[in-house]
Formats: sequence, C-alpha cells, structure tokens
Amino acid sequence: MESIEKLEQYLKEMDSLEKVYELFQKELGFPSELIQSNKVKEKIIKNDLKEEIRNKVTNIYKLLSFQDKLPVFLIETTGEVTNTFIKSIATYFSNNFDHPLLILTSNYKQYEWVLPGRKTDKKGKVTKLSIDRTNLYRTDLETIAKLEYKKEWSQREAIRAFREAFAVKRVTDEFFNEFKDVLSKLRGLIEKQNISVKDAHSLALQIMSRIMFLYFISRKRWLNNDINFPRWFFRQYKKERNEKNKNTFYEVYLKQLFFKAFNNRGGFKDISPELKDILSNAPYLNGGLYKDNNRLDKLDVKLNDSIFEEIFEFFNHYNFTIKEDVLVREVAVDPEMIGYVYESLANVAEEIYTNHDLGIFYTPREEVDFMCRNALVEYLNNKIKVDKDILYDLIFAEDKSRAENELTRRGLWEDIQDTLDDISVVDPACGSGAFLVGMLMVLSEITSIVNRHLGVKKKDYEIKERIIQRNLYGVDVMPWAVQCAELRLWLQLVVESDLNKNDLKLGPILPNLDLNIMTGDSVVQQSGGIGIEFNLREMKTSQSIKRRINKLAEERKKYSNNDRTALFKDKRGFIQEEINIFSDFIDTQIKSLKDKIPLLYEKINDNFLPGGFLDENISKEEHKTAEREVGEIKEKIEKLRTIRSIIQDPEKKPFIWEMDFAEVFLNKNGFDIVIGNPPYLR
Repeated sequence: MESIEKLEQYLKEMDSLEKVYELFQKELGFPSELIQSNKVKEKIIKNDLKEEIRNKVTNIYKLLSFQDKLPVFLIETTGEVTNTFIKSIATYFSNNFDHPLLILTSNYKQYEWVLPGRKTDKKGKVTKLSIDRTNLYRTDLETIAKLEYKKEWSQREAIRAFREAFAVKRVTDEFFNEFKDVLSKLRGLIEKQNISVKDAHSLALQIMSRIMFLYFISRKRWLNNDINFPRWFFRQYKKERNEKNKNTFYEVYLKQLFFKAFNNRGGFKDISPELKDILSNAPYLNGGLYKDNNRLDKLDVKLNDSIFEEIFEFFNHYNFTIKEDVLVREVAVDPEMIGYVYESLANVAEEIYTNHDLGIFYTPREEVDFMCRNALVEYLNNKIKVDKDILYDLIFAEDKSRAENELTRRGLWEDIQDTLDDISVVDPACGSGAFLVGMLMVLSEITSIVNRHLGVKKKDYEIKERIIQRNLYGVDVMPWAVQCAELRLWLQLVVESDLNKNDLKLGPILPNLDLNIMTGDSVVQQSGGIGIEFNLREMKTSQSIKRRINKLAEERKKYSNNDRTALFKDKRGFIQEEINIFSDFIDTQIKSLKDKIPLLYEKINDNFLPGGFLDENISKEEHKTAEREVGEIKEKIEKLRTIRSIIQDPEKKPFIWEMDFAEVFLNKNGFDIVIGNPPYLR
C-alpha cells in the first residue's frame, strides 16, 4: 500500500463485492494463495445460522483465510445492522471458526468490520469499526492500513496484527494524548492573560468539553442535518469573516451558538442570514453545559482563530459515536472515553489543585456493569419478597423469561416499580461518571421491563431522564470531573432521544444536573480547618424546617427539569435558599443548647451550701460533670456559630452531605446504594 491517501481514495470507491476482494489483494497485499478465488456463497454456513440471524443475512462470502485460521467473511445483510445482531452473529462465528473477521454491509456504502472475541473469552467481547465510504476518518484509515500483509507473518503474528489493528485502547491513547496537548496549549494561551492556572485549566477544559459535545450531538443530525456540523461551522466562519472581524470566532460565532442557539434565544449578530437561520433551528439544549452564567464565562479572555484551527483539526480526525455498549466496543471516540480524560489529566490536576492524592482509578465498563447489577440485586433482595436467584435472573440473565414468569405469578411488578422509583444511588467520588452511567443503564433496562408488564408506555428518553433527575447523585473534588460526569449523562439522553425537528424547540432537552452532581470533598467536610457535620436524624428538626426542606426538594425537581414555574432559575439562588434554611436550623440548635445551660447552672448552684461550701452529700464528680457539660455546650454553640458564618457565602460554602442532599437524609436517612471505584482500602 503506497499511502493512507491512496487507501482513502480506494475505500471511497469500494462499492461492490469485487472491490472488497480487491481491497485485500491489491491494496493490502495478501497473496493470491490466501484469497478465496472462487468467491463461493457459503450456503452451508447460512443454513446453519439461527433463524433470527438467518432472516437478516442475504449471502456470506469467504474472502480469505490465513492457512486454517483467520478467515475473513463478507456478509450481505438486509435492513439496519444493530449491536444485538452483531453480538449474535459474532458469537456464532467465534464458536465455529478460529479468529474470524466479519465485514457486514447492506448496501456497499456503510460497512461494519466486526472482530469477535476469542472462544476463551467468556464475556464475549466484540469490537467493531463502522465505515461510511462517503465520510471517512483518520481512525478508519489507520485501522484498515494496519491489516496490510507482511511476508514475515506467521499465523500467530497475523492474528496478533489483526487484533492490534482493532484495539480500542490504541485509539483511546492516541486521542487523549492529542487531547492533552491541545488542552495544554489552550490553557497556556488563557493563562498568559493574567488568569490563574486553576481558572485557565477549568476554562480550557470547559471550552474543549463544549466543542467535543458538538461532535457527539452532530451524530443525531440535530445541527443543519449534518453529522460533521462542527467542521462545517468553522469553515462557514472562515468563509464569512474579513479583515475587520478576524479572530472573532470565539466571541461572535461560538458563544452565539452556545449561549443563544442552544438556549432558544434569538438576537444573533454579525453573522450571515444563512447562518442565522441554521442557528435559529438548533435544538434547545440548555442543561447547564451551555449556560453563560458561570464565573468562568465572565473571565476577560481573548482567543485567536489559530487555536481553534488546531482544536477542530484534532477533533476532525476522529469518528464519534454516542452509543455506549457493554459487549460491542466501537473503534471510535465514545462517551466512555471521557473517563480517560479524567485519568490522563490526573498529574496536571495534582499541580493545579494542590492535592497530591487524588485517588483516581479507572474501572473498565464490564466491571462497572457487574458491580451496578450486583448492587441492585442486593438492594431489591432487601425490599422484595422473592428468592434471590429470581432477582439474579432478572438483573443478570440474557434470557429473563423464568424471572419474569415468577414475578408475574406472584404479582410483584408494582412492588418493584415502587422500589425502583424511590431508589437513591450515590457515587461519593464519581470522577467522570462511570458508575452513574452504569446505574442509569441498568435501572433503565429493568424499568423498561417493569413498564412492559404493567402496561406503562414510556420512551427510553423519558425513563432515563427521570432516573437521572430523581435517583442518581454524585460528588467529586474535581470541578472538571463533575463536568465530565454531567456530559456523559447528557449524552445518554441524546442517544435515546428520537425527537423530531419541532420537538427539539419545545423545551430544554437536557436537565440541569448541577444539584445532583456536586463539586466537593465527600470525605472531609470542612472550611478554614473547621469540621462541619450535620446529622438530621439525631438533631431535633422543627416541622417548619422540614416543610422548607421538602419544598426545596420539590424546587430541586423543577429546576432539574427546567420547569418555567421553578422558584430558582440558577444554582446560586438555590444554594442561597439552602443557606437560609440551614442558618435558621443552626439558630434553633443554638437556642436549644442555650436553654440547657441555666438548668445545669442551677444544678451546680444547688450543690453548694450557704457560705459557698460543697454539699457533702453531692459528689465532686457530679459537680465536675455538670461543669464539663456546660463547657461542652458552649463549645458546640461556638462551633455552630462558626459554621453559620462559614456557609453564608455561596462561593465558599463547602460540600456538606446533609445540607446539599437534604431531602435524601431527611426523608430516607441516607442513600440506598453507595457505589464507586475500588480499591476501598489502602
């Protein structure tokens, strides 16, 4: 193969079975003795397939094989090729052939290159590369190029080469090494403008996250019906600009897209009528990520076009997919890769956040899925009166018929529905949100099954939106990790949304998550060295305070759902009301403690005879105990006053479990499931 450019041109024209054969023989250089020259239709294989697979398969061709291993099959299909179908057909071929590679197509325009897992891999991992001839990416070309035949290959070396070509980790490492380099350059440009390194890092990551989200949602064709909208948008800017408005992409174009178009606001300025029309039809996203009311957006920062040239050039090299799947991994940038941002930037974060033990630990998707399912089984086992093995089948088994029949027989579907509706799950060190996404996927899967049995008709989008708003909570010490967690949950909603063009403008698509996923230290609750601890279960809480906390919980739901009747329009107003409530709560605690002091003094004074002598009938220990209690009460009062003073400033208020998630602790005495990354002990 002479060059990547030559391969790209060939793939663009690969529109027939014959050209797929020629790809391996002429472009990738496989010798003719390895090519299946007669191009025989594999009727025997097709007849041996399971019925649900056979009905979607038109023909199967064997393109080549490396001695008796590494057969490459081209499979003609009908209709959409789903991940469920890919998993089924991959399992069949991996069970019947040694190290097969499958190429699936229904129209010789889109191809799915599928590498099944090894026979010994019980998890049955499957990797796929999705290729569209009309829209090729650098990762597509590099993956196919790595299949180029080498004369020195042994059978084992050929197998290893194919597996390395389809290694998702290779793309992941490549993507985030480049991401880190571009981020570093952007941060440096911001820092030079008298911005602190911490704020420069946070703003740079916010800009990169917002742009990256554009690439994901473009896959839904929500922006000008173009899956490559970010590339087009930047080119359109360069086409419209002149010498007077040079270097205005960030201030004029990007900010109007983010803050006006995505928030359903008009008033576009300094852009062409064509672009105004396109931005006017952008989806109403909202959801915090594109709100211009955070402190970072108000920093006085100017950015030249050259840095955006680099940012878009970097992102344009990669294919983005919005679907996260446990058993079918795609050789592309998917939302899970955001987790690798968190991991790869750990060293930078140590310097910026002056915390030398961040405890960053990345857990693979399969392990996250297992842990989430196992936690849900244990929780349901404590709530539902049914054998645990039935719950295991419901949560873990591919064939859930036994569990479903038993739960139907016992009439337990409504009980399960009530239990799932009320569940509260928290990851106290959520990082990029792997466990929150994991719980979302499991809870939505089981909720869909429950709804089916109860005759409840809800779309996947509605189910996931409710779970995100009502059931999932997270905390992390890193502000940008919280942003990543929010981003991944939003992307889960984008995946499931089948809204039409008109629906996209009716209301905000994305919920506000900044009250469910909080920035803070979930272990050390302190400010200025003062430990802050509340225990609503042990403290006496007035009915008035409880009503206000419950009202706040209702307002939290409205705020999350972008409800127009919400009392608080932003997080700051919400936090201020929390501060007001807890200030009054602290005042009642102080009053209660003060009321105890006269009684103790009275007890102390009663212990003295006229003349100031201690009554011999009263022990010295009792007297000392009473004095010590007075001292302890005064210390508690002073600490409560200090805490009251600390929490007055919303910007400086530390994360406090029972204050920030008050409705959970007041009404439920805490979370039902606490889940997160191992190791749990050191």
